[in-house]
Amino acid sequence: MKSAAFVLALFFCEVLCAENIKPFVMPSARAAGFGGIHAAQGDDFSSLFSNPASFAGIEKSFSAAELSISLYGPVFELLDLAANSSGTINISPLVGPGGFAAGFDIGGPVALGWVGGGLGFGIFNRTTADARVTSAKIRPVAAEEILLLGGYSFRVLDNLDHKLDLGFLGKGYYRAMLNLESSILNVTEMFDDIDSRPFETHFGFGLDLGINYSFAGKLSLALAGYDVFSPALVTRYAAFSDYGSGGSQNYATVTPRLALGVLYRIQNDFLDRYLSDFIVMLDYRDLLDPFISLIPRNPVLNISLGAEIKLFEVLSIRAGIADALPSLGFGLDMKILQFDFAMRGKELGLDPGVQSVYAIDIGFLFRY
Repeated sequence: MKSAAFVLALFFCEVLCAENIKPFVMPSARAAGFGGIHAAQGDDFSSLFSNPASFAGIEKSFSAAELSISLYGPVFELLDLAANSSGTINISPLVGPGGFAAGFDIGGPVALGWVGGGLGFGIFNRTTADARVTSAKIRPVAAEEILLLGGYSFRVLDNLDHKLDLGFLGKGYYRAMLNLESSILNVTEMFDDIDSRPFETHFGFGLDLGINYSFAGKLSLALAGYDVFSPALVTRYAAFSDYGSGGSQNYATVTPRLALGVLYRIQNDFLDRYLSDFIVMLDYRDLLDPFISLIPRNPVLNISLGAEIKLFEVLSIRAGIADALPSLGFGLDMKILQFDFAMRGKELGLDPGVQSVYAIDIGFLFRY
């Protein structure tokens, strides 16, 4: 008992005392359409990021490549500003009371992997950029990531309608980040003298754990622990030109998250005539947040609700709520190519409505 308490205390000390870095994930236009990744939703290749316990019961799926693009911020205003600008871009009119925030997240084109038969593995690349405005300065951070995943799940109970699966997923990751800064009156300044900009890298490994219980093929209850243990080595360089020739180093950790989810598959004779599938999902995304965050998010922001209707195995219609904001999307399964589109709200603050932005997600998936 004392040993367990010591290990638990050591775990919380590591999480609270170490520097925290962002998790290593992939954008998904499908998930964006129904409120984000759901712990009990593992029904395709994306289960690598939703719940490793899903590998035992999932249909075999091979991913050859993908291109998933997510844009957030005052998207339409920025597009209009770029189209009508003449050289110098001034974003100061877009900076409101909550400040300015915008960015993009591109997953792929490297997305090679396999899921099925209890096994799941893959290698991915991801490109991100986030910009915030503080003190009349815009401070974008651009990053490139490489993520390697591999895990296994096994069925511990298979008794008629009752099935229980456990799973784990190991991962290795590398992230390179370039810190940029310029005046909000002239955004093009941020691309001047790139070699002198601060640069840092994150290198480490991690572990996800999952549990999934299903009843009669209709009801699923799941618990997924993301980055249960994910230490990283952070190396900082005064300038990009110093990369590879030394730098200051310290250890960090990806903050662990624990999600609880339920999925229900709606089936009856009437609906089955017209629908290939109809699922509804409800999740609480981060059960650990109140205990390990110095300033936790409002609990309402951790609730996620989603639904997906599939027609004739081709067209999917999606809707959801996440961050206390709505999301809508659709998907087309053209066998050799899956296309997904979503529009959603995204909350960047710690409470509803503090800094809400719009996001557009598009995905081109080559999965077979």
